[in-house]
Amino acid sequence: MIAWSSRNALKGKAVFSFLDASRALGIELQFPDPRFSFISGASIDSRTIERGELFVALRGSRDDGHRFLADAFRKGASGALIEKSFFSFKQKELAQAPVLYRNLLLVADPQSALVDLAAHLRRFYHPLTVGITGSVGKTSAKEFLNYLLDKKFKVLSSAGNFNNHLGLPLTLLRLKPDHRICIAELGANHKGEIRCLANLLMPQHAIITRISPAHLSGFGSMEGIYEAKLEILEPLPDGAGVVLPYEDRLLFERVRKRNVKILTVGHSSNADYCIENVAVRNSCVSFELNGRSFAFPGVAGFLAINAAMAIAMAGHIGVSPGEIPERWSDLRLPEGRFQERHLDQDIRVIYDGYNASPASFEAALDAFEMIEATGRKFLVFADMLELGDEAFKYHERLGRRASRFPLDYAAAYGPNAKVSIDAIRRENPLIRAEHFERAEDVAAFLRDQIRAGDILLLKASRGMKIDEVLEFLDQKKLTAPPQG
Repeated sequence: MIAWSSRNALKGKAVFSFLDASRALGIELQFPDPRFSFISGASIDSRTIERGELFVALRGSRDDGHRFLADAFRKGASGALIEKSFFSFKQKELAQAPVLYRNLLLVADPQSALVDLAAHLRRFYHPLTVGITGSVGKTSAKEFLNYLLDKKFKVLSSAGNFNNHLGLPLTLLRLKPDHRICIAELGANHKGEIRCLANLLMPQHAIITRISPAHLSGFGSMEGIYEAKLEILEPLPDGAGVVLPYEDRLLFERVRKRNVKILTVGHSSNADYCIENVAVRNSCVSFELNGRSFAFPGVAGFLAINAAMAIAMAGHIGVSPGEIPERWSDLRLPEGRFQERHLDQDIRVIYDGYNASPASFEAALDAFEMIEATGRKFLVFADMLELGDEAFKYHERLGRRASRFPLDYAAAYGPNAKVSIDAIRRENPLIRAEHFERAEDVAAFLRDQIRAGDILLLKASRGMKIDEVLEFLDQKKLTAPPQG
């Protein structure tokens, strides 16, 4: 049973209380504080926790969240989910600071309890849910769909890339009674993970973006990737809408065996939603979908397909064509994903340092080719990670593909990136291709070479920290491009 506060009852809004949480977990609340009776959300980071949120103390390989319990309460945490064993050890100390510590939920495993609370709230509020998975494009598809649906409905969308066993329950604990729709991306790096996430979210509709080699060290093979992504279909009700890329016929054949309504999006005229005439001009991506024009800010032309998938799902859910604007000028996509920035002397940088897989690298190169430049084009990159035994093959393939693009320079660091550089040198001697040991060496090379009018594409897996190249270029005063 969800509790009601008198203040919110006047507004007709139920609020999740600590009493409800203790009942859901079957435990007694310690140090109850009537001044902080309700849970507005949850956080696992004392540095970013907001007033009224529940602090979840997790033990990790590097640190223990219990060490930051006092910090969380000083910043306004309404309560905390902690281990029983920690409370037993620190009970006297905690009791001596009743003004600081309040509403403690004692459990054997805070992470499992976090999931239980999220499931409890998800069952009570039951909004319409949309799950999004795939190898590339999940976050942008989610952001596009949230943008379109938010114009008509009250929408809860997972923040950033909150797509795992912690991110999804933290998202669900932000649910409120007036949320009509909940959108969540479901990520994974091993089999069974999406199944667990889908069973928590219980999606009623789904988008599956492009499936490609990614996290091969966890999935083992492309077959393993397909099997894992299709786990999102298991809890779908009969007749659920599923948006798919038209060009992936293998995915289509597997999904069509389920009792769902398939909506295909692709460049073929046979697709339910046919995307054409993708162009990038003046920091704006434009495209046509079934004859209608759309545009959004940025230079990532490859995101047009994910925008089209969002349009397809929005239409299926109940947004009429007239309610979908043609220009999405107020759309803001997450940081670090094919974003244009400016250096001094009119030097542009396309920064794509969030992650890298063979498919996302291919899309980035295609989009980079579409961007006009008055000067030269530089490809700056580092290793694609988590490719397992296939790493050499995919890096060699990347080099051969990059050699066919109109590049002037290619500079890279990392052991696997050397395979790519060697392939570029072999396939196209007109591209000056250089390999370095460290990010700072790449930056030193670039400082000597770049000049006004040049444009650089920086891309690598997040673990390679290609953002350090930008840091070493800070004397060029990197800035964001002017808006509008």
